[in-house]
Amino acid sequence: MNTLTRRNTFIGGLWAVASVVFPLVSTLLLSIVIARRLGSEQLGEQSVIAYVGSSVAGVVVFAATSCAMQVMAAARGRGDSGRLAALRRLSHRVHVLGGFIAGVGIASFGTFREQPLAWLLIGLVTFIDAVGWSHGGSLIAQHGWRAVSPLRLLSQIVAALLGVLAILLGGGIVWVFAAQVLTSTWLTMTLRRRDGRTQLTDDTAPSPLALQPLGRLWLLFILSMLLSQIVDKRMELLFLDAFGSAHQVAVYAVAFSLVTVAVTVPSSLAAAAIPGIAAAGAADVTGALTAHLRRATRLASVAAFLLTAGLAALGPSMVVLFWGAPLQDAAEILPWMAISVLFVPIRVLYDAYWTGVGRLAPVLLSSGAGALVDIAVAAVLVPHLGIAGAVAANVAAQVVVCGLVVAYTRRHVTGMQASGGQLVRSAAISVVAGAAGWLGAAAAAGAGPLCALLAGAAAFAVVVVAVGLVVGLVPPADADWLVDTLPAVARPALVVVGGLGWARSRPSEQPGADPVPATSADRA
Repeated sequence: MNTLTRRNTFIGGLWAVASVVFPLVSTLLLSIVIARRLGSEQLGEQSVIAYVGSSVAGVVVFAATSCAMQVMAAARGRGDSGRLAALRRLSHRVHVLGGFIAGVGIASFGTFREQPLAWLLIGLVTFIDAVGWSHGGSLIAQHGWRAVSPLRLLSQIVAALLGVLAILLGGGIVWVFAAQVLTSTWLTMTLRRRDGRTQLTDDTAPSPLALQPLGRLWLLFILSMLLSQIVDKRMELLFLDAFGSAHQVAVYAVAFSLVTVAVTVPSSLAAAAIPGIAAAGAADVTGALTAHLRRATRLASVAAFLLTAGLAALGPSMVVLFWGAPLQDAAEILPWMAISVLFVPIRVLYDAYWTGVGRLAPVLLSSGAGALVDIAVAAVLVPHLGIAGAVAANVAAQVVVCGLVVAYTRRHVTGMQASGGQLVRSAAISVVAGAAGWLGAAAAAGAGPLCALLAGAAAFAVVVVAVGLVVGLVPPADADWLVDTLPAVARPALVVVGGLGWARSRPSEQPGADPVPATSADRA
């Protein structure tokens, strides 16, 4: 049986990153093509339709899927085939009914919009996906994510690429959603066939179910999904759509998409760590788990500062290069939106910790407070300030969520107080590197956005590498911890993280151990 070591968890996290990055890149490509060929107004309309569709699907469909996966996996683990059969039937009915209601609701709302056919298609996508995930949830509960993830990844990428092709061939945004109908239909049919083969081998009579506990669990997942949609999924678009213009929606959507790219890696790695955290908590090795959390916190703070500085310095050049001058406004607001990135890595790390140990209360309460702040600030500021109000709402929500979950973690986990010196050091390195990147991009701006981006990236990288080699980006003990976490192929790059002095002080071969015992550095 494979052990959930830090290295295994990290490698699994890299696969999780890949499963998010590839669809994200294809979606960015689609938005670039829409902006270039159809203009910012059409991009804004497409962004609102896509956001509403994904949000409704998340709250109605994927909440049901998550609930079904959990209870069906538990029934399978207990060998209760009768309960598993009953849960599978109930899940299918809930998915179909919920997907139908959601799809009709989206299509009905779209009759009052400028692109009613596009809204009808995204409503149809929601229903088709609901049917598909009634089978996908069953497959995942019995065989794990590997039975579904490659198919889902392929359908997401193909949908975006078909949308790009449709736009290049002269179609409008309606054809983008028509492509989603095709790929969603293919995915649903494939999942249904695979799930059908599994059902044929099991003719156990369904057992009676207690619906009330299942309903409470489903509502909990709905609440969690709803809060995530508000805090993490650009809810501010709805206020810009109501009080602003389609161009403003497009500007905010472009800037937010680059912020999403920046936080994808830490978010995916943290999510991938949840099974390992749960296993460690069940094995009652909380001392080692807490030591790992302290080290991961310090590394997450370094990543947060560097990601924020890099996005603020280089993001504007990326906007102009890829989306074009008509969306210059996105380049102007991006440095301000980058502030929200500063609060994400540590927050998702702590969310993963509390989820892994089975304590969802701090996650839900902090997200709930952030959602209320997001809605309140957006409602007050967006009608008067437009995009600036939307940016303020997003940043305020991230500050509140991060602040609350950090405060809770410090109170309930021993030794989680941050080192002021380490924070100042990380901030100083990031400010210098960000300033160098910004100056490099500004100096080369006259030669075009591509030269500006390359010059800024080179200046940013030179500063980070130089400082890392001379003094190290993290304390030596944390660099040692990374040696036992990263795969062997990545270890040579750690000389930039730990510094030349750290690299010289290490023996040529030092086998890693997992878990790493707590040291004085852990208590710093």
